[in-house]
Amino acid sequence: MIDAAFAHLHSALALFVAGLAVGLLVGAVHFASLRRNAALFVAGRPFGALLLQLSRFALTAAVFVVLAKAGVLVLLGGSGGFMWTRCIALTLRRAEP
Repeated sequence: MIDAAFAHLHSALALFVAGLAVGLLVGAVHFASLRRNAALFVAGRPFGALLLQLSRFALTAAVFVVLAKAGVLVLLGGSGGFMWTRCIALTLRRAEP
């Protein structure tokens, strides 16, 4: 009985960690492309910036839909990873001169 409980806990943790990894990856792509998006707007290329902006949102939304279909633990992990990447991106941006 105890082995079954630990097996369930182990699989739940694995789902959460998988979602966390996906969230970190998607967050890194999202926030790296945000920097490029701002550069396009500043350079006077609004159509390219708009296309990149829509692509960023579409990719992020599609990944979160897949995470939601995979289950609540995967979605929570993915959301946590995405927000963790946001914190990292803001910290790195503040560290720049």
